[in-house]
Amino acid sequence: MKNKHIEIFVQYLRLLSNLLEKIEEHFGGDESILHGRLSPDMFPLYVQVEIVASFALRSCSPIAGVEVNSYSREVKSFANLRAQLEDTLNYVASLDEKENNLEVEIEDIAGPAPISMKAEDFLVRFAYPNFYFHFGMVYAIARFRGVPLTKGAFDGLHQYPPGFSLEGSNT
Repeated sequence: MKNKHIEIFVQYLRLLSNLLEKIEEHFGGDESILHGRLSPDMFPLYVQVEIVASFALRSCSPIAGVEVNSYSREVKSFANLRAQLEDTLNYVASLDEKENNLEVEIEDIAGPAPISMKAEDFLVRFAYPNFYFHFGMVYAIARFRGVPLTKGAFDGLHQYPPGFSLEGSNT
């Protein structure tokens, strides 16, 4: 890919899809985990996934000069969330062929506050931190609910042997 921002979003959308598969496998397909939260005032897992996909689209579409699409499904299930991620990933990857303009001004909202910044600032100061935050919440909810994940499930880079612990205990 010629556009680094697209490459980053595509890589992490793939990782998130893989993470969802691991969560589904761990829970034997029980979709109640999709409503799991870290705290009562935080979004549930399925919303965290949708927000990750949304940030990829809200970032890459304006830079490529196209309308922001949404691939969200009404029914919240593992299959529909993975389909949403796959459609988002394919769409974002297709934007690599367009003229990408990092000087374009992107308008969005940060919570209730409107924001406007050049694309490069938008990516670094707003999109990436929020994209990774919500991705991290999916990981954190899964770990909190007992899914045996390593850091590699989050970044695709870390590889640990089974039972490895940074605390020095292999239990």
